[in-house]
Amino acid sequence: MDKFKKDFLEKVGSREIMKISNILDKIKNQEKIVEVVYYALLVMSKSKEKMSPLLALQIAEEDWDM
Repeated sequence: MDKFKKDFLEKVGSREIMKISNILDKIKNQEKIVEVVYYALLVMSKSKEKMSPLLALQIAEEDWDM
């Protein structure tokens, strides 16, 4: 198993994963999942510093007024 998969599986059930899941559920219910996820990916790609997926989603969620 590669490092990415191992790291992810170790986080399953963690607060970080639960928060990500809650954000994705919320934006899915508001039918904005593509827009918010795309924006989060842009935020991550443009960041000069390493950014977690959770932080990127939180920024995107706020910027999209979710």
